[in-house]
Amino acid sequence: MQTDIQDRTDSNRWLKVFYKTDTFGNLLGAKAISVSRTECVYEYEVQNVHLNPNGILHGGILFSVMDSCQGGFIHFFLDPIYKYAATGTATIRYLKPIQSGSVRIRSTLKEQKRRRLVIVSHVYDEEGAEIAVLEEIWIAIPKERTDDSV
Repeated sequence: MQTDIQDRTDSNRWLKVFYKTDTFGNLLGAKAISVSRTECVYEYEVQNVHLNPNGILHGGILFSVMDSCQGGFIHFFLDPIYKYAATGTATIRYLKPIQSGSVRIRSTLKEQKRRRLVIVSHVYDEEGAEIAVLEEIWIAIPKERTDDSV
């Protein structure tokens, strides 16, 4: 990542820098809308090339967009003693299929214990119906590795 990503004083500027470095999220069409120390919001427009053979959004695409939102969020508020954070585990629940339109993803911190952070994302369609929930455990990697315990 670019060094500008470490400057978290201006969330709008930070989002622009993160957006440029989130190449996979960009490839999928994910758009960072806002970020703060309490939440990150993304939007994604369903694309026909992302539909599975049944004509609904492929679950891997939705997961990837949600994961990008979580990555943007965690790296915004991550304590500067850490170099970065990485996904340790992920559990997703698909609640409703979606075929078209846009979705909004909202990621928040559920809990933090030392280097272990639990982030939860909820996805809503244009009518406000919940589409999916993703809970990930992220592990923060210290700049200087002195303690490997989670």
